[in-house]
Amino acid sequence: MAERKTAFYCQLDYEHVPYPSPVGAKNGNIANNGCGVCAASMVAENMLGVSFPPEESAKLAKACGAREGYGTDLYIYAPVFAQHVGLQVRDTEDAQEALRFLQEGRGMIIANVRGDREGHIGVFSNSGHYIVLAGAKGTEVKVWDPMYKEGSGRFDVPGRKGKVRLDGTDAYADFAEIEKDCFERPFFLFWKA
Repeated sequence: MAERKTAFYCQLDYEHVPYPSPVGAKNGNIANNGCGVCAASMVAENMLGVSFPPEESAKLAKACGAREGYGTDLYIYAPVFAQHVGLQVRDTEDAQEALRFLQEGRGMIIANVRGDREGHIGVFSNSGHYIVLAGAKGTEVKVWDPMYKEGSGRFDVPGRKGKVRLDGTDAYADFAEIEKDCFERPFFLFWKA
């Protein structure tokens, strides 16, 4: 049996899709504010094999009040999204719990990276951003970064170079790097009901 192709969404491909904020980015679109909705689309499509494109994800996030000033509030959106597509979810700030969840193959995670801070250069973003943790072998984690565009050199900049291995749109990083990126930020764990 042939392996199913990964459903990957780059938010930069959705500049044409409005994602306005009631309190912040009035001219927001999925390209500049939609990492959370793209991450949810990837989780739904890859875990369940259903169609849930970023446009639909953004509509659901806006409808439930999760669209905030600059991005999506996953504390609001994650349970609504999970119920909508038929998944279970809970959040944790315990990075080791998140790693065990991946190592045991129980599901996928949307992680909230913090970005740059004193003493740390963000590997997956310079500021707040959502990424999908799709699986783990040992401490190597497969990541789908909604801001990644093939050929962009996103992981070749100083501070990131050598910390991510790419295979198409799959990025691989040691969990220690992800844990540092997600310092004091939540992990949203999704599994099949």
